Amino acid sequence: MATVLDPATAARRAGRWVTGTFHGDHDDTKVVAISTRDDSAPLPYGWECTCGIGQRFPTEDGVWRSAWRHVHPPRWRARARRVPLLRRLVQPTARLQHPQRA
Repeated sequence: MATVLDPATAARRAGRWVTGTFHGDHDDTKVVAISTRDDSAPLPYGWECTCGIGQRFPTEDGVWRSAWRHVHPPRWRARARRVPLLRRLVQPTARLQHPQRA
């Protein structure tokens, strides 16, 4: 029987330093974004979300703010996804687009 690890424990076992976790949701799906530090990478600071999206930074400035905004998007952005007339106001960047559901 395989043990299911939480994302923070899995990152630690992979050899990364976990500097913070952020819990939130994407369209009623619970997600966790983990901020990490990897001194062997060219961009050592970053975060990864359980939805599959992540971002790397050269310094730790902006890591926590970016991860927080990823798991807690502004309410108008969530509303704009549901109202077709408002969709043209939301232009997500490629790094923040979520995978299409099947």
